[in-house]
Amino acid sequence: MGEPLRATSPSDQQADTPTDSKISKESSGPRPALVSVPLQDARAKSSGDRTYKRRLIGFVHPLQARVLGHVIAYSLIVFVLLAIPVFKPLMQSLDNPALSWQERAVVANDLLGLHARFWPWALGASIVVLIHCIHSLLLMQRVAGPLYRLAQVFPKIGDGNLCVRATFREGDYLVPEADLVNQMTAQLQTKINALKHVQVMLALDTARFKEVAVIKNDPALIALAKQMEQNLGGLKTSLDTFKTYSG
Repeated sequence: MGEPLRATSPSDQQADTPTDSKISKESSGPRPALVSVPLQDARAKSSGDRTYKRRLIGFVHPLQARVLGHVIAYSLIVFVLLAIPVFKPLMQSLDNPALSWQERAVVANDLLGLHARFWPWALGASIVVLIHCIHSLLLMQRVAGPLYRLAQVFPKIGDGNLCVRATFREGDYLVPEADLVNQMTAQLQTKINALKHVQVMLALDTARFKEVAVIKNDPALIALAKQMEQNLGGLKTSLDTFKTYSG
């Protein structure tokens, strides 16, 4: 485990052994400033960087295929349910043995006339269903696209990349949910930066504590300082797994 980072001055490097006055002087010196990430910047980025071009029709999520399949299935069911009460009475009349051939001829003519009127209506209804399917695809693309992008963002956040943000196209749905995700990531980024700042301060204080222990030649304090260095080294390793700065 490497030595923690510490701030030194030229006078400290020239001296052979540190003194208490120099240690107190170092303690009163300037400390690194804490950098925080404002939430407004993250939210502005999530709503302002929508530079993606929308494809006319594309399948990027299984939800699109499911919705399209449901639309087609329910449309076919509606066609069948409408055709049964229209054609079934006439077809049953044709199968009635009690009717004469003249009456059956009248029923057959009615059935042919209804058949001629039904299929143009069915063709128009099919066009409406086709338009409905296309509109459903376009509508679901505004949902499936954001889900696809969120599915790409979540693993990166899980790997510790807190600089990533969810960016949607203009007109996409789930924008408020994406803003909440970006707000959460920005808050985590700020808190991890604060922990890194505290870790640096503790590393500097531990180094000064070790110097005092060496000056006083106290084995217990020296052992405690080494243990603190090891613990801070483990903390630094854990914090370094989080990416809080872009670049």
